[in-house]
Amino acid sequence: MPYPQWSIPFVFCFVLIQGCATHPPDRSASPLTIAVGPVTFEAPVTKSKQIYTFEQNPDPDVDRQLLPILIDDIEVTAQRLFTEELAKHPGIRVIPFDETRRLLADLRSAGTPLTDAQIQAMGQQTGADLVVTGLIHDYGKVRWQYWVTGWLAHVAIATTIVGVATGWNPAAVGAYLAVDAATDFPLWWGGAEIFGFAFRPVRLHLEAFQIRPCPGEIWSRDELMVRVPGKRLAAYPEDQQHLKQVQLEANLRRAVEDLVTEAADALDARPCSDNNEAKPLRTFSWASIFDLLL
Repeated sequence: MPYPQWSIPFVFCFVLIQGCATHPPDRSASPLTIAVGPVTFEAPVTKSKQIYTFEQNPDPDVDRQLLPILIDDIEVTAQRLFTEELAKHPGIRVIPFDETRRLLADLRSAGTPLTDAQIQAMGQQTGADLVVTGLIHDYGKVRWQYWVTGWLAHVAIATTIVGVATGWNPAAVGAYLAVDAATDFPLWWGGAEIFGFAFRPVRLHLEAFQIRPCPGEIWSRDELMVRVPGKRLAAYPEDQQHLKQVQLEANLRRAVEDLVTEAADALDARPCSDNNEAKPLRTFSWASIFDLLL
């Protein structure tokens, strides 16, 4: 539950982290050519029902065959979304989706990230200036390391506030903890619906690699979406809005759109170092802090 007294410090910290706003590079004279590589699913999903709504859950044997198919479909959808969203930004030319899919079939095994050599090969064969690739860290639920840490930190601060305000009245503190557990677990854990709100966490990572004039990783960001906005679900047929796969796709689209907006504002040809490697952009993504908990 948000507390107004924390708003000003939080906004101040957010400004420090984000830094000053920057204008997107002027690419009118020389458009940036980008190839969208694979988006690899690495979320700890072990059963199809965690990411898909069934009228009747499949038996274990069927599920073992079905889960890789569902994951592959999510990876392909994410790659297509990145391709479509990047193409909407002026000054960016995107290698067609079908072309990159054909090339990836020859470059790597399905479900595995590209190596540095494969990234360079993809860029050279498509004539791209940059290659972007993605990772789906979380999909449908948050890893326990994340939600336990987040919820404990939140409840420690909030309980202290309630305790000080009530003189550490056991009844008041106990009542707060009960209400907090009932309402905030979905926020930190995800994968639930409460009071008509859907919580379907999606954490997505995007990184960009320069191909020419000198190679190297130049930019990366993470984006985390938890609650599914109603206006997003309104774009789907009403009889499908309760489905896990629909709610997750809605948040996947949000994460892709936000990451692409940030990428379009930041990416451009980078100068080369003395070692003939591309100099990376200095960026910070608050969602990447979760990686420190693994």
